[in-house]
Amino acid sequence: MPEEHGKGYGIAMINFVIDIVKAIPQSIIYLNVNKYNKAKLFYEKFGFILTAEEVIDIGKGYVMDDFVMTYEIK
Repeated sequence: MPEEHGKGYGIAMINFVIDIVKAIPQSIIYLNVNKYNKAKLFYEKFGFILTAEEVIDIGKGYVMDDFVMTYEIK
């Protein structure tokens, strides 16, 4: 929600996921973001890199038209 932007919730959530991934242990996080979602810019600022594009048929004439982004935990 736009009124919640800039309050640190997104960074807190990503850091939470990073902590879980480190505990597994893994070193890469993958996420899909819709090609028209402005959140892509947020993920890029955080350090996610665009690595692929994919269209996923989810049925009944609907598709997910996404960017696949990755973040390497160091």
